[in-house]
Amino acid sequence: MKLWQKYALALALVALVPLGIATWQIVTHDREELQRSARDYHLATADVALGTIRSLLERAVAEARTVGAALAQPSVTPEERERTVRAQLIGSGIIDQLAVYSPDGAQVFHVRAPRDGVRGALEPPAQLDEDSRRIALDQGRLPWRVERRSDGAPVLPFVFPIKRPGGELYAYGWTDVDLSDLSDDVAELSRRRFGGVPGLVRVVDEQLRVIAAADPAELWRDLAGRGPLEGVTSGAALRKDVAHTVDTHRDDGTAVIGAVVPLPELGWGVIVEEYAAEAYAAVARSTKTALLVGAIFAALAVLVGVWAARRFAAPVVSVSRAAQQVAGGDFAARVAVTGGDEVGRMAGAFNDMARDLGDYRERLVEETRVRGNLSRFLSPDVVESVVVGAEDLRLGGERREITVMFADVVAFTELVEERSPEFVVGILNELFTIITEIVFKHGGIIDKFIGDCAMAVWGAPRKHDDDAQRAVRAAEEILRWLEVGNAKWRKELGRDVQLAIGIHTGTAVVGNIGSEKRMEYTAIGDVVNVAARLERLARPGQILVTKNTMAHISGEFDATSLGNIDIVGRNRTSEIFLLEE
Repeated sequence: MKLWQKYALALALVALVPLGIATWQIVTHDREELQRSARDYHLATADVALGTIRSLLERAVAEARTVGAALAQPSVTPEERERTVRAQLIGSGIIDQLAVYSPDGAQVFHVRAPRDGVRGALEPPAQLDEDSRRIALDQGRLPWRVERRSDGAPVLPFVFPIKRPGGELYAYGWTDVDLSDLSDDVAELSRRRFGGVPGLVRVVDEQLRVIAAADPAELWRDLAGRGPLEGVTSGAALRKDVAHTVDTHRDDGTAVIGAVVPLPELGWGVIVEEYAAEAYAAVARSTKTALLVGAIFAALAVLVGVWAARRFAAPVVSVSRAAQQVAGGDFAARVAVTGGDEVGRMAGAFNDMARDLGDYRERLVEETRVRGNLSRFLSPDVVESVVVGAEDLRLGGERREITVMFADVVAFTELVEERSPEFVVGILNELFTIITEIVFKHGGIIDKFIGDCAMAVWGAPRKHDDDAQRAVRAAEEILRWLEVGNAKWRKELGRDVQLAIGIHTGTAVVGNIGSEKRMEYTAIGDVVNVAARLERLARPGQILVTKNTMAHISGEFDATSLGNIDIVGRNRTSEIFLLEE
């Protein structure tokens, strides 16, 4: 071998060693960071699914308790019990049937809502065993094992105690929750989080059977010991609040990255899978780029000599240092691009990679911040829309037709004068918590709390065809829940807490008002002023609405016209209606 050939070979080896080290560090750290980010993303996706499941179950329990509270009222006679339960079930959005049992577990009666589409319903047991009654009484509810309805749909039966307003046990209730909508929810979540692919999120029950999936054929499939549940043969592992991620394979041999997050109170689990080839595509591209640059760099080193080798080694070392900074979490690290050659392109590729990783981390931080800020005022589905970009909350406003509700505590000044500030604030917080949950349940947002008054808005930022109806339904439910709350507050205050409610529908400017650093999403316009005036005109326990609102809700609600009334701040009279109970 000639000297120049040996020299060229030695020069190539000298150049390739640092390049190989830098490439290895880039690929290794890139893979580790991407794997960590992918696993965190899968766990976050599973947490969103858990929130959806818990929300569904909490709403079902809340509606069941509402039915039970109506049944347990002392004014309800034995002859009126079934009629009372049937009326409550017809108005329920989740539960379709209720079986009532005496305190010793004997079935008293069973009512099923006469609703279209309810088919293949489960039959309640004739007797509740002592253990079920005891656990339900101790824990407030007892979910049973998921059952397969005759039409194939999964349902979750549960038992709950029904108590008198004073707290003594009245009876036990048995009902079930239709879990069919969970499949649509997890399919939509999968599409939203994984680029339109629907089948990457599934839910299993305590027997490791699929109870929610995008593909109906997946339902009731046994996943024990398969995929992300490899090594898991019973639901006992899902009773522990320990999430885990795993690299595994599907039945067809496809490599996947999986995450399993338990729902320990039920023994369920949320499974998130993503094909490894897609999750690690960026790593493969970086590896190919690094190898290509290395080969070109070696050829150049042989051709241009020691001087060129030293000249091109410097950027490689720089890339190595920057890769270590990125591995340590410093995503602002950059490599100076000194030219358009192969080394320069490698530096640019590294900079793109570091920038992408930094942007990804910033998006996660911003998403967490936005969720925390908005969840105090907006319902969970609106918050999710804002986070994924379906709703725009930039500084500015737009004209929209909205429905505004004001709910005010009657005789609040007397309460403040009679009680300590801490006591009054505690009562208000309990009341506003109920109002907030009901407003969110009916698709509205809490605009603000003004002293003892709550202002809620429907139609912004998300518009529904029945915003006015939603507002009126929310107002009526608030008054119903107030009766339940007064059973407690009456003992503490020696009086009932009463609300006066005003509702108006009209056009307003809605949007973020303020500055980029401090803004408030609110509505401005005559519609707000009129709703506030109606609330002041309303008597305790009354719901006053305007003619505009009645035009949207007529046919669903009964109301009595109070005639045309002068409203302060307007140069014309307005026809006012009193909603009938």
